[in-house]
This record gives sequence, structure tokens and C-alpha cells, in this order.
Amino acid sequence: MSRQPHPDPGAEEPEAAPAPASDPTEKPQEAPEAEAVLAEGPAVELPPAVAKLATALTRLRAAIDAASYPLIMPSAEEAQRVGAALVAQLDDYLLPRLARLDAPLLVVVGGSTGAGKSTLVNSIVRAPVSAAGVLRPTTRSPVLVSNPADLPWFQQGRLLPGLVRTRESSTDARTLQLVSAPGLGAGLAFLDAPDIDSVVDLNRKLAAQLLAAADLWLFVTTAARYADAVPWELLTTARLRGTVIALVLDRVPPEAAGEVATHLGDMLAVRELGGAPLFVLPEIRLDGQGLIPEDVIRPLHDWFGQLASDANARGAVVRQTLDGALIALGPAVEGLAEAAEEQGRAAKALNDRVDAAYRNARRTMAEGLRDGRLLRGEVLARWQEFVGTGEFLKTLENKVGQLRDKLISAITGRPLPGRNLQAALESQLVTLLRGVAADAAEQAYAAWQAHPAGAALLEPALQRPSPELPERAERLVRDWQEWVLGLVRSEGAEKRVVARGAAYAVNGAGLAVMIAVFTTTAFIPTGLEVASGAATTVAAQKVLEAIFGDQAIRTLATQAREDLMLRVGELLDQEAARFGDRLAQAGPAADPGSELRRAAAEVEEARSELALTGSAS
Repeated sequence: MSRQPHPDPGAEEPEAAPAPASDPTEKPQEAPEAEAVLAEGPAVELPPAVAKLATALTRLRAAIDAASYPLIMPSAEEAQRVGAALVAQLDDYLLPRLARLDAPLLVVVGGSTGAGKSTLVNSIVRAPVSAAGVLRPTTRSPVLVSNPADLPWFQQGRLLPGLVRTRESSTDARTLQLVSAPGLGAGLAFLDAPDIDSVVDLNRKLAAQLLAAADLWLFVTTAARYADAVPWELLTTARLRGTVIALVLDRVPPEAAGEVATHLGDMLAVRELGGAPLFVLPEIRLDGQGLIPEDVIRPLHDWFGQLASDANARGAVVRQTLDGALIALGPAVEGLAEAAEEQGRAAKALNDRVDAAYRNARRTMAEGLRDGRLLRGEVLARWQEFVGTGEFLKTLENKVGQLRDKLISAITGRPLPGRNLQAALESQLVTLLRGVAADAAEQAYAAWQAHPAGAALLEPALQRPSPELPERAERLVRDWQEWVLGLVRSEGAEKRVVARGAAYAVNGAGLAVMIAVFTTTAFIPTGLEVASGAATTVAAQKVLEAIFGDQAIRTLATQAREDLMLRVGELLDQEAARFGDRLAQAGPAADPGSELRRAAAEVEEARSELALTGSAS
């Protein structure tokens, strides 16, 4: 008897995209055509070893779900994909299967486009339960076929909880169509999955998700497509995960059966799959119901029939696949931990680059206070105007007492001096501060731009100081000037000239302290200083010595400089925080790698204790 050839895959019409739907890994709340999920019944108390493993798996799921890979790094995209796949596998298969090791064995039928998966399922159960036809993809949403006695387990939604149960045929990838087949033995169910090489991305993702939930994967291919790359990638993944596999080589021309089967067997052996059962189906005509004739399908039908009737054999398959999937978690989670640590290293590198830029800004600010640059130009002119003429500066050194007398005699009837000097000091400090902040922003921006993770986080505003910086800088300088005057007033409370309310003396001494802050020698002029800076330093020194004494002025200058740098540091920290906030918005976790490894180790310990396959391997 000859079998009618199936449609040529090369002549397939373009696939129709499934109805708009979210990613199948998402968990929709409802679908209009979905039937109500049956009550799950009373909870079954798990044996202690199983309960321990279930608890460890729940903790691992939480750790995987909490780990994030927001920074653009080489490992980030793959880690996100693997993490989502692991969470889906834990929800879809590992946790529900562990809770019910005696539940029906699920055979997921997967394969390439047009391989005849639906026809094969229909032929095994001897009923047209899954639509088969010429158009591709025929199977748009998965179809689960089970014995009526097993239907309540699959209706409960513990297995593959992200798919809404329905009894109607659907093109919605979020649904799972349940079909009852009395001809299928109890204890065994078939899930007809979408094509693993579908041109519709959502179909491919759903197919991979379903294969990860299989107790046994029945891989269907044809004589024309058995060497395709995509199926072999999934077969290798299934082997590494320990999934039990059986293969069907469909539509084999009789004259090529021996050669093709031998070649496929060699390919399986090379990939360490030589022990997988292989069923070869010839290219023959389908019967009136569109089924493969019974005598042709009988070897496969009998093999599954024996599996369905033997609880011990089914249990062995379930435990082997479950144990293999648990073992495979370790390497997968280690890859996630390494990717998470790479995220941490990237975040630290970005923070370090910002810190370096603003640390350099602090250093530039400190140098600007020490090198005398602020004592030139307007500040110098206003200082000389304040303390007197050049004649006055020449006589300061020998007429300290005379200066003291002049200061005291000026207490009454004279307006507060030095406003021009104070304004010049403020202007110079603000200009310096805004300049170093602008340089730091540019340096930090450029440093992030050179890093793949940083470049993705940048926005144009970060290249410049914040809009509030000018106002903050002006307020900072004014507050510091007031603080210096308060310091002088407090320090000079016991000094007669200040105690008498000498506003001129307090203001003058305060301005002299500010001037003294802008020199590197702290009131000890050297021959290396420029003439104007040296003269200004000496003038400040003499004014302050006349009121406070030598040691006090050193302390005042040091305190004033330290307080100014403290305020500058806080302002620069606020500017740098813009970069830190941008990084924090991305949300890399502090130390997810350790938590992932700890959770994976707990799973492995519990798995070894449970010994699903009879040994603690």
C-alpha cells in the first residue's frame, strides 16, 4: 500500500501570524473562549525530601526573577533570555511536576514545519484530534490530547499555568486546547506543539517553551529535512537537560529508507543520542480520515501503549527527565550569576569614572585656591582699595600699632567697608566653581560615552552642569562668606577691637581671612610668589595679626579653607549624583550573583538527597 505524499514544505504558502498576543511566557488573566479551571482539590502533603526540593526551587525562582541585566553588556541579552526561560520552566514544569510525580506523562510532539506532527498525533490516538492541512502553520496554538480520566489534571492549570485552557480550536497562542481521546491509554498525554522553525517568532518561542515542559520529547522530522540545523540545536539542548527523547523519521521513500535511517542514526550517535528510539515511517497514502494506516503506525502506537500501561516505566521517564532538568539548572544559573557580576562590574566602572571626573574637579578647585589665581585682577584691585594705598602697604610692617589705632578710631560714623571686595571675591569663586563643575560634567560624559553600558544611559543634559548650578554656586559662596564673618566674630569675642562692636574690624578681618585662603603659603610669603600675591598676603597677615595674633590667624585660615572645600565637595557631589541617579534608574542589583549561586546550591543539595533516579549523582 502506498501512502499519499504530504505537501512539499518547499511549496508552502506564507505563514499567517497568530492573533495578536503577548509573549507566551506572560501569564494572561483570562481569554473569552477559555473554560473555567477546575478546582485543584485539597493540597497533598509532600514527602520531606520533595518538600525541601520544592522550597529550594521556589527560592531559586525568586532569585532568578530578582536578578536584572539592565546595562548593555555582551552577556546581558543572553542572560535575560535564559533567565526568562528558566522561570518559565520552573513555573511550567519543574514545580508542578515535582508536586505530582504521579501525574500523567506528557509527550510533547515537536518538529519542523510540515513534518506531519498533527497527522502523527491523530494517527496514534486513531482520531482527528489535531487539525492537519496544507496551509502552514497548521498548529497555531498547542493542542493537548489525553484520556478522559487524565483531563482534570491538565484542566487544573498547574502544568503550563501561563496558557489558558479551552475546549475550542484557537489561533491565540495564549491558549491550550484540551481534547479528550478515549482511544489513548490513561497515564499518557500528547501535546502537539507549533513548529520549532516557524517563521512566526511567537510560534518558535512557544514551541521552545512547550519542549521545556516535556516529560518526553517526540521529535518528528522527514527524510528531506532531518539534517536541518534548528532541530539539532534543540535536540542537543534536550540531551543536555536530560529529557527523554524518541524520534520519528517520517515520509521516507522506500528505496531510501536504509540509507537515510543509517545516516540519521550516525548523526544521533555523534551527538550522544544513539540510544534514543527511532521509528521510520514510509511515505504512503493516508486513509479516509487522514490517518496513517494502523499497520504502519502500529510499532509507534504499541511503544506508547506499553509506556501508558506500565506505571513504573512512566515513572522512570518522568524522574529521568525531571532529574536531568534539575541538574541542568546549575550551569545555567552559573551563567546568570556571571552575567549579573558583569553588570556589577560595569556599574562600578561607571561610578568610578564619574568619581574620577569630580575628584579631579575638587583637586582643580583646591589648586585654584592655593595658586594665587584668584588674587589677580578685580580681587587684587578691590583689596588694595580696601586696605589703602601703596604707601599704606609699605608702612604696615612697622606700624601695626598705628593700624590698630586707625581701625579702632574708625568704629563710629563709618559705613561697612569692603562691599566691592566681597563682591569681587564672590564673583571669582563662583566663576572657578562653575568652571570646574562644567569640566567635570564633560569628563564624566565622555568617560561614559566610551563605555558600552554608559553610552546607552547618557542623555544630553548630563554633558553640562545642572541648570541649578549657578544659583547654588552663588548661594554657596555667600553662605561661606557669612560663615567666615561669624568665625571671625566668634574668635575675636575676647579681642577689644571686636568686642566693642567694630563692624569695620570684623568685616575687614573676615575679608582678610578670605584673601588669606587664596594663597598656598598660609601667610608665610616666599620669594617664589608673584609680587602682587605676596604683598596681598603680607597685608592680610598684618591686619589679622594686629587683631588676633599669629597662631590664631593660621587657625582661622585653615578652618576657612576646609569649610569652603567641604561646601564645594557637597555641591560637586550633587552634580555627580545626576550620573548616579541615571545608573540607579537602570536598576542593577547590588550582588545578585551570590544569591543566585546560593539558591542553586540549595537546589542541588536537595536534588542529591531526593535521588530521583536512584542515585545521588
